[in-house]
Amino acid sequence: MDERIQATTSPFFTLDAFDGDLAIMVMEAIEKASSGEEKAWTELVEGNADLRERLTSQGIAKPESFTAIRWDAANLLFTCCVQLDRDGRPYTVGDRLTRERFGRFPYGDGSALGYLLEFMRPNRSITDHDGQSIYDQILEELNNLAVRCTEERRGHTNFERGFGGMSLLGFITAEGIQLLRKNLSSRAWTASYEEPLDGGVADVAKHLLTLLKGAERRGVGIALRIHR
Repeated sequence: MDERIQATTSPFFTLDAFDGDLAIMVMEAIEKASSGEEKAWTELVEGNADLRERLTSQGIAKPESFTAIRWDAANLLFTCCVQLDRDGRPYTVGDRLTRERFGRFPYGDGSALGYLLEFMRPNRSITDHDGQSIYDQILEELNNLAVRCTEERRGHTNFERGFGGMSLLGFITAEGIQLLRKNLSSRAWTASYEEPLDGGVADVAKHLLTLLKGAERRGVGIALRIHR
Protein backbone atom coordinates (compact mmCIF):
# COMPACT_ATOMS: atom_id res chain seq x y z
CA MET A 1 0.00 0.00 0.00
CA ASP A 2 1.23 3.51 -0.84
CA GLU A 3 2.79 5.06 2.26
CA ARG A 4 0.78 8.23 1.61
CA ILE A 5 -2.51 6.41 2.26
CA GLN A 6 -3.63 7.24 5.78
CA ALA A 7 -7.02 6.47 7.27
CA THR A 8 -6.85 7.68 10.85
CA THR A 9 -4.25 10.43 11.31
CA SER A 10 -5.36 13.03 8.79
CA PRO A 11 -7.19 16.29 9.59
CA PHE A 12 -10.88 16.80 8.93
CA PHE A 13 -12.04 19.00 6.05
CA THR A 14 -15.32 20.88 6.41
CA LEU A 15 -17.47 22.64 3.83
CA ASP A 16 -19.28 25.62 5.37
CA ALA A 17 -22.11 27.68 3.87
CA PHE A 18 -20.38 30.90 2.87
CA ASP A 19 -21.16 34.20 1.15
CA GLY A 20 -18.49 34.04 -1.51
CA ASP A 21 -19.44 37.32 -3.19
CA LEU A 22 -19.05 39.17 0.10
CA ALA A 23 -15.84 37.26 0.84
CA ILE A 24 -14.19 38.64 -2.30
CA MET A 25 -14.90 42.18 -1.11
CA VAL A 26 -13.91 41.46 2.49
CA MET A 27 -10.58 39.92 1.44
CA GLU A 28 -9.76 42.90 -0.73
CA ALA A 29 -10.69 45.36 2.03
CA ILE A 30 -8.64 43.47 4.64
CA GLU A 31 -5.61 43.35 2.38
CA LYS A 32 -5.81 47.06 1.59
CA ALA A 33 -6.42 47.99 5.22
CA SER A 34 -3.50 45.80 6.30
CA SER A 35 -1.31 47.81 3.91
CA GLY A 36 -2.43 51.11 5.40
CA GLU A 37 -5.50 51.84 3.27
CA GLU A 38 -8.02 51.62 6.11
CA LYS A 39 -10.53 53.62 4.08
CA ALA A 40 -11.29 50.51 2.02
CA TRP A 41 -12.44 48.63 5.13
CA THR A 42 -14.38 51.62 6.49
CA GLU A 43 -16.28 52.09 3.23
CA LEU A 44 -17.14 48.40 3.03
CA VAL A 45 -18.58 48.22 6.55
CA GLU A 46 -20.38 51.57 6.36
CA GLY A 47 -21.96 50.52 3.07
CA ASN A 48 -23.19 47.14 4.34
CA ALA A 49 -25.62 47.31 7.26
CA ASP A 50 -25.82 43.52 7.61
CA LEU A 51 -22.05 43.23 7.84
CA ARG A 52 -21.87 46.00 10.42
CA GLU A 53 -24.58 44.31 12.49
CA ARG A 54 -22.82 40.94 12.23
CA LEU A 55 -19.56 42.38 13.57
CA THR A 56 -21.29 44.39 16.29
CA SER A 57 -23.13 41.28 17.46
CA GLN A 58 -19.74 39.57 17.84
CA GLY A 59 -18.58 42.21 20.32
CA ILE A 60 -16.73 44.58 17.99
CA ALA A 61 -17.62 48.07 19.23
CA LYS A 62 -16.30 49.98 16.20
CA PRO A 63 -16.57 47.62 13.22
CA GLU A 64 -15.84 50.39 10.73
CA SER A 65 -12.37 50.91 12.26
CA PHE A 66 -10.00 48.22 11.00
CA THR A 67 -7.24 49.10 13.45
CA ALA A 68 -9.70 48.70 16.35
CA ILE A 69 -10.39 45.07 15.37
CA ARG A 70 -7.92 42.75 17.06
CA TRP A 71 -8.89 39.62 15.17
CA ASP A 72 -6.64 37.89 12.67
CA ALA A 73 -7.56 37.93 8.99
CA ALA A 74 -8.74 34.31 8.87
CA ASN A 75 -11.23 34.64 11.74
CA LEU A 76 -12.41 38.02 10.53
CA LEU A 77 -13.09 36.74 7.02
CA PHE A 78 -14.90 33.65 8.28
CA THR A 79 -17.03 35.58 10.77
CA CYS A 80 -18.04 38.12 8.15
CA CYS A 81 -19.03 35.58 5.52
CA VAL A 82 -20.26 32.34 7.14
CA GLN A 83 -23.96 31.92 6.35
CA LEU A 84 -26.23 31.66 9.39
CA ASP A 85 -29.80 30.45 9.85
CA ARG A 86 -32.55 32.30 11.72
CA ASP A 87 -31.19 31.03 15.02
CA GLY A 88 -27.74 32.41 14.29
CA ARG A 89 -26.18 29.01 13.64
CA PRO A 90 -24.18 28.10 10.52
CA TYR A 91 -26.17 26.39 7.80
CA THR A 92 -25.44 22.69 7.39
CA VAL A 93 -24.43 21.69 3.86
CA GLY A 94 -25.41 18.10 3.01
CA ASP A 95 -26.21 15.18 5.28
CA ARG A 96 -23.91 13.98 8.07
CA LEU A 97 -22.69 10.81 6.32
CA THR A 98 -21.72 12.63 3.12
CA ARG A 99 -19.92 15.34 5.11
CA GLU A 100 -17.96 12.70 7.01
CA ARG A 101 -16.96 10.82 3.86
CA PHE A 102 -15.83 14.02 2.20
CA GLY A 103 -14.23 15.35 5.38
CA ARG A 104 -11.60 12.69 5.94
CA PHE A 105 -10.46 10.84 2.83
CA PRO A 106 -8.19 7.76 3.21
CA TYR A 107 -5.29 9.10 1.17
CA GLY A 108 -2.41 11.52 1.67
CA ASP A 109 -3.32 14.46 3.87
CA GLY A 110 -6.96 13.38 4.04
CA SER A 111 -8.21 15.91 1.50
CA ALA A 112 -10.81 14.45 -0.85
CA LEU A 113 -10.61 17.62 -2.91
CA GLY A 114 -6.83 17.32 -3.14
CA TYR A 115 -7.20 13.74 -4.37
CA LEU A 116 -9.74 14.83 -6.98
CA LEU A 117 -7.44 17.56 -8.28
CA GLU A 118 -4.46 15.20 -8.41
CA PHE A 119 -6.13 12.35 -10.28
CA MET A 120 -8.83 13.99 -12.40
CA ARG A 121 -8.08 14.25 -16.11
CA PRO A 122 -9.82 15.72 -19.18
CA ASN A 123 -11.91 13.17 -21.04
CA ARG A 124 -9.98 12.76 -24.28
CA SER A 125 -12.99 11.16 -25.95
CA ILE A 126 -14.46 14.67 -25.93
CA THR A 127 -12.15 16.44 -28.33
CA ASP A 128 -14.13 19.60 -29.11
CA HIS A 129 -13.29 22.98 -27.65
CA ASP A 130 -16.37 23.03 -25.44
CA GLY A 131 -15.28 19.84 -23.70
CA GLN A 132 -11.86 21.27 -22.84
CA SER A 133 -13.42 24.56 -21.78
CA ILE A 134 -15.77 22.79 -19.37
CA TYR A 135 -12.85 20.87 -17.88
CA ASP A 136 -10.89 24.10 -17.40
CA GLN A 137 -13.88 25.64 -15.64
CA ILE A 138 -14.07 22.65 -13.31
CA LEU A 139 -10.40 23.05 -12.40
CA GLU A 140 -10.80 26.78 -11.82
CA GLU A 141 -13.66 26.36 -9.35
CA LEU A 142 -12.04 23.39 -7.59
CA ASN A 143 -8.88 25.43 -7.13
CA ASN A 144 -10.90 28.39 -5.87
CA LEU A 145 -12.29 26.07 -3.21
CA ALA A 146 -8.97 24.39 -2.43
CA VAL A 147 -6.47 27.27 -2.35
CA ARG A 148 -8.16 30.65 -2.89
CA CYS A 149 -7.20 31.85 0.59
CA THR A 150 -3.67 30.46 0.57
CA GLU A 151 -2.06 31.06 -2.81
CA GLU A 152 0.74 33.58 -2.71
CA ARG A 153 0.40 34.25 -6.41
CA ARG A 154 -3.10 35.55 -5.71
CA GLY A 155 -1.82 37.62 -2.81
CA HIS A 156 -3.91 35.79 -0.22
CA THR A 157 -1.40 34.37 2.24
CA ASN A 158 -2.75 35.69 5.56
CA PHE A 159 -6.14 33.94 5.60
CA GLU A 160 -5.03 30.33 5.95
CA ARG A 161 -4.19 30.20 9.65
CA GLY A 162 -5.87 32.05 12.49
CA PHE A 163 -6.32 31.99 16.24
CA GLY A 164 -8.07 28.97 17.76
CA GLY A 165 -7.15 26.65 14.92
CA MET A 166 -9.04 28.51 12.20
CA SER A 167 -7.62 27.27 8.91
CA LEU A 168 -9.50 28.61 5.89
CA LEU A 169 -8.32 27.30 2.52
CA GLY A 170 -10.68 28.64 -0.12
CA PHE A 171 -14.25 29.29 -1.20
CA ILE A 172 -16.57 29.53 -4.18
CA THR A 173 -19.57 31.78 -4.72
CA ALA A 174 -23.18 30.68 -5.13
CA GLU A 175 -22.78 31.25 -8.88
CA GLY A 176 -19.64 29.13 -8.81
CA ILE A 177 -21.60 26.37 -7.06
CA GLN A 178 -24.08 26.23 -9.92
CA LEU A 179 -21.34 26.22 -12.55
CA LEU A 180 -19.28 23.53 -10.80
CA ARG A 181 -22.27 21.31 -10.14
CA LYS A 182 -23.34 21.52 -13.79
CA ASN A 183 -19.86 20.92 -15.17
CA LEU A 184 -18.96 18.16 -12.72
CA SER A 185 -22.10 16.34 -13.86
CA SER A 186 -20.82 16.39 -17.46
CA ARG A 187 -18.58 13.95 -19.34
CA ALA A 188 -15.76 16.48 -19.68
CA TRP A 189 -13.59 14.70 -17.10
CA THR A 190 -12.45 11.22 -16.20
CA ALA A 191 -10.22 9.49 -13.65
CA SER A 192 -6.50 8.98 -14.23
CA TYR A 193 -5.42 5.42 -14.90
CA GLU A 194 -2.77 6.02 -12.25
CA GLU A 195 -5.12 6.77 -9.36
CA PRO A 196 -4.16 4.57 -6.38
CA LEU A 197 -7.68 4.00 -5.02
CA ASP A 198 -9.94 2.14 -7.39
CA GLY A 199 -13.01 4.31 -7.93
CA GLY A 200 -11.63 7.02 -5.65
CA VAL A 201 -12.11 9.93 -8.07
CA ALA A 202 -15.66 8.87 -8.87
CA ASP A 203 -16.43 8.50 -5.18
CA VAL A 204 -15.13 11.97 -4.32
CA ALA A 205 -17.02 13.51 -7.25
CA LYS A 206 -20.23 11.82 -6.10
CA HIS A 207 -19.94 13.15 -2.55
CA LEU A 208 -18.92 16.61 -3.73
CA LEU A 209 -21.88 16.77 -6.12
CA THR A 210 -24.24 15.90 -3.28
CA LEU A 211 -22.79 18.70 -1.16
CA LEU A 212 -22.90 21.16 -4.06
CA LYS A 213 -26.58 20.37 -4.64
CA GLY A 214 -27.26 20.99 -0.96
CA ALA A 215 -25.56 24.38 -1.13
CA GLU A 216 -27.33 25.23 -4.38
CA ARG A 217 -30.73 24.51 -2.83
CA ARG A 218 -29.93 27.02 -0.07
CA GLY A 219 -28.55 29.55 -2.56
CA VAL A 220 -25.20 29.82 -0.77
CA GLY A 221 -21.53 29.51 -1.60
CA ILE A 222 -19.18 27.26 0.34
CA ALA A 223 -15.80 27.56 2.06
CA LEU A 224 -13.28 24.82 2.80
CA ARG A 225 -11.77 24.64 6.30
CA ILE A 226 -9.38 22.25 8.05
CA HIS A 227 -9.82 20.95 11.59
CA ARG A 228 -6.58 19.50 12.96
